[in-house]
Amino acid sequence: MLRRTALTADFACALVASLLLAWSGLCVLAQQRYETTQGGEEVVFDIPSQPLAAALGTYGATTGVQVLYETALAAGRTSAAIKGSFTQEAALRALLAGTGLVGRRTDVDAITIVPTLREHPASAASIVPDARFLGALQAGVLGALCGNTDTRPGGYRMALQLWITPTGALQRASLLGSSGNARRDVALIAQLQNVQIAVLPPAGMTQPITLTIVPRSPLQPLECSGER
Repeated sequence: MLRRTALTADFACALVASLLLAWSGLCVLAQQRYETTQGGEEVVFDIPSQPLAAALGTYGATTGVQVLYETALAAGRTSAAIKGSFTQEAALRALLAGTGLVGRRTDVDAITIVPTLREHPASAASIVPDARFLGALQAGVLGALCGNTDTRPGGYRMALQLWITPTGALQRASLLGSSGNARRDVALIAQLQNVQIAVLPPAGMTQPITLTIVPRSPLQPLECSGER
């Protein structure tokens, strides 16, 4: 089960403009460490030490940032107490101190809580997928989702995490929250089974890849051929 807190504005596609020309309803973001690219101004926090899930809920409500995490990650963990004025990044880092978890930005107003990757020191360079692979990933995912009327992009928002095998097969897909429809949530995972990406991922690519599906603007073209 996954949790989502502090729902705010629509997911933004602008962040991927430098990576590739995204489909109108899909954005692919290589997972990056949460940085102070947004929320540089200090915010007043008063969050006591408490079960981590509750602390993250308060953090999300205070900052207006979406906090995405698997429920199992927060279970049994306790946050540190934070009180005073901090940037969003500093506050989250302090809140997660001692939990073995870190925050990684997955969108302009969203972060994902993940385990600290001890096997990959902070000094090690992450291998980011190139535009050719990301374009093929988009095409493969879009083709799969267009095959089911429940999952066709354009009318819902959803964040997914994807794991790709060295041979280009989509090995695993995980929902970060809900699309707002339980039937569609089940269908999303089912449609992504056995998807084959036409371009192989770079060796040692940082995973998972976070993919964000956003609602389509009325001015944007339809994602699926034959759709009306």
